[in-house]
Amino acid sequence: MGIGQLKMLGDGPYPLPVKQFFERVNTFVNQDLCIIAPKAYLDFPKKDFHVHDSYEFLVPYSTMPYVDVDNRCFSINKGYIFPINTGQAHGPHDRMINQCFISLQVDNDSLNEIAYSVYRKFNVRFKQDNYSLSNELKKLIDLFIEECRSIHSGRNLILKDLSTQILSLLIKQIPNNMSFIVPSDYNTDKKNLYKVIEYLRDQYDANYSLEEAAQIAHLSPYHFIRTFKAYTGKSPYEYLMLVKLNKAKELLSSNKSSITEVCYTCGFNNLSNFINCFKKKVGVTPSEYRKIMNV
Repeated sequence: MGIGQLKMLGDGPYPLPVKQFFERVNTFVNQDLCIIAPKAYLDFPKKDFHVHDSYEFLVPYSTMPYVDVDNRCFSINKGYIFPINTGQAHGPHDRMINQCFISLQVDNDSLNEIAYSVYRKFNVRFKQDNYSLSNELKKLIDLFIEECRSIHSGRNLILKDLSTQILSLLIKQIPNNMSFIVPSDYNTDKKNLYKVIEYLRDQYDANYSLEEAAQIAHLSPYHFIRTFKAYTGKSPYEYLMLVKLNKAKELLSSNKSSITEVCYTCGFNNLSNFINCFKKKVGVTPSEYRKIMNV
């Protein structure tokens, strides 16, 4: 619940006061995905909006006629799926009563890690429209919810497998910017950036050298930073932090290492700095994350 509320959902506003909102919905969560399913109909009394770091995918049980995304009003059809990108301001464009829907909140880093593994680039942007919800995706969502309700030793592993399949299908089935062809004059920089990304993934437990990374890319440090961010949507430092924190989440989920051991294994040289950095990015402290993932 901590991850769902603090990291994926942003700061609101919600249709109800926060406490009442979470009393009115069921949440099914792992480190990649939070599925919200209202227990009853929800009312959106007025125009409002919020922003969060996660991607959101709405699947209404009845048409939602007034959904605002970046000051554009959309009508979302019953049984279809509608994407909202990370950082897009969204909410009710006008009063909507008796709304019932499923919302998929997808972790930004997790989705872009999968995008990179397939397309070798980051910063997925989906096109806003109504899209058919495939039977394959619907089945995986149902399985994820069912698995969240179960308690057994292999639960986290199964949830990770299901969430990975769900995120992969979202990228595959919903139109986005991942399939366009990169201009040929960008190919040289792109190939060298692949090498840098692998370098950064290998350096999560060591000190990061901007000069060395730029040298691998055959670029000046200034040009390297600009090119890297244009390609990945993150600065080299931000990407390295993503790698470190993803490794930390993996170790915390396994429950085999202490918080201090995780801190130093992932290349942080100060426990307080690790805790603050983790909470700022993930929304909860490392110890809170461990409790959530090992319920």
